[in-house]
Amino acid sequence: MLTAKKPDNEQSRLASLHALDVLDSAPEDPFDALVRAAAYIAGTPISLLSLVDTHRQWFKANMGLPGITETSRDAAFCAHTILQDEVMEVEDASRDPRFADNPLVVGGPQIRFYAGAPIRLDDGACVGSLCVIDRAPHKLTTEQLDLLQRLARAAAAALKGRRAIHLLSEASGEMHYHATHDALTGLVNRSEFESRLRRVLQKAAEDRSEHALLYIDIDQFKLVNDSCGHAIGDQLLQQVGKLFADAIRTRDTLARLGGDEFAIILEHCSAEQAQRVAQQICDAMATFRFMHDERSFRVGVSIGLVPVDDRWTTAAAIMQAADASCYAAKEGGRNRVHLWFDTDTAIRVRAGEMQWAMRIEQALDNDQFVLFAQRIEELGKRSHGIRAEALLRMVQDDGDLVPPGAFLPAAERFHLASRIDRWVMQHALAWLEALPDPLAIHTLSINLSGHSIGDRAFHRHAIESFREAGPRICQQVCVEITETAAVTNLGDAAAFIARIRALGVAVALDDFGSGASSFGYLKNLPVDYLKIDGQFVQDVVDDPLDEAAVRCFAEVARVVGVKTVAEFVDRPEVLAKLRTLGIDYAQGFLLHRPAPLNDLLRSGAVACV
Repeated sequence: MLTAKKPDNEQSRLASLHALDVLDSAPEDPFDALVRAAAYIAGTPISLLSLVDTHRQWFKANMGLPGITETSRDAAFCAHTILQDEVMEVEDASRDPRFADNPLVVGGPQIRFYAGAPIRLDDGACVGSLCVIDRAPHKLTTEQLDLLQRLARAAAAALKGRRAIHLLSEASGEMHYHATHDALTGLVNRSEFESRLRRVLQKAAEDRSEHALLYIDIDQFKLVNDSCGHAIGDQLLQQVGKLFADAIRTRDTLARLGGDEFAIILEHCSAEQAQRVAQQICDAMATFRFMHDERSFRVGVSIGLVPVDDRWTTAAAIMQAADASCYAAKEGGRNRVHLWFDTDTAIRVRAGEMQWAMRIEQALDNDQFVLFAQRIEELGKRSHGIRAEALLRMVQDDGDLVPPGAFLPAAERFHLASRIDRWVMQHALAWLEALPDPLAIHTLSINLSGHSIGDRAFHRHAIESFREAGPRICQQVCVEITETAAVTNLGDAAAFIARIRALGVAVALDDFGSGASSFGYLKNLPVDYLKIDGQFVQDVVDDPLDEAAVRCFAEVARVVGVKTVAEFVDRPEVLAKLRTLGIDYAQGFLLHRPAPLNDLLRSGAVACV
């Protein structure tokens, strides 16, 4: 028996074969159809689609040799075929010196006739053959040989197509995974979680089964994120995610909803059982310490627990209840579980805030905000141009205006404040740019929330917006930051203030005196104005303590070299007192009632003294 030599490109040929990922796969109709067609065309009882591996030939499709899936490569006729460019035809193997003593000839299946067309891939690798076999001598016509070659090319295309479909399936599976899982933790994401929650709700409605939803917020996450950086904060989220996973069953669904918020669906679990699971998570977090750079951080969790049963009609409703329950747990002292129940007063309060949150999102999407302004008057020598503070109003569907005090608390709670700040900044800068007389406005003040001061992504957006606006407009803008927000985010606030002041933007510390026990932080906050909290201004004439406070604030301002603005000036005697105390600017209803921003440029928008 003559053993076929190995092709010169054997290693690359085998690599191409293995890349097809077809060896030892189950039978498939397209390949079975090819061998049936080959047998029919050649008029033979046997046809094979043979792939020549390292030490064997393996049959992807087999007609006429039931139960046989492979043979030794040494004995394989097809091992000779892959060395050919055309069909290899053996009319009578018993008379061919290459095969006369071949075990496949002298024993079963007693091959006498063989014709094999090489299966060659696009890269030139010949991976096997489409062959026809008879137990009696045979010879194919020229047309039959040509058709066999055509079928072999079809087999090569089918193998390539099969691989492409397999790769597409793998890619589709990978895409589905990425679409349904959080990239950081590998947990289910919000979209997939809500989809699974809807399925569980449907099941509860159909068979009245009991399940539970846990809504989890990490306590003190911001402390780690701000003091150690976002990369370290990500490590904390990963560790906490693993801790949660260890506390639940594999059948349960654990998801990261975004930021430091997680949620769990406990299927076929009563409220009592769910409360035990939630408490176990709280207990585990109570002993957990996050370590970084030889520092130890203690973090906890606030958990809202809601029974999932047939009382709920939508996933949105139960998610709102769970979020509100989580907030109630946080308000109750953190690292605890709050179980939702129908008469929960705290939940009803939260529901009202959620309604505001939805209205805020609608107003942002539909541009239902409008800017008003209140003038700020100089108490000494007047400079050219108007000074004013931009004030936000929400426009309701009926045209009525909603003051910011009604919706800003909900905006802070539901992380919408920075989106509002972006809206205000965009429209204020556009208004300044469109002024017919740029010199008409000396300064327009813009308020920023505490969330924006602690949000570095907002910092980048603001700085880019100021750069695009240009030096002239920057010099007309004053950013107002509350004292509490500045002190709470001192590092971020100082860096942000330094960068925008370098662009020409002024900075005012708003509500000054409302909560600071020391003025030492002013050394690190290079601001231009101190806006004295109105609670000290309104009774400055009648209350000696308020007078002493305002006098002290004015002196502090002079020491650090900044100007003072007194808010809530509503009486002529208060205005007179502020002059004697050396206050630089005043603002309040006595001087100007807030009006639409465009009215600032009208002659009638002067002080209402």
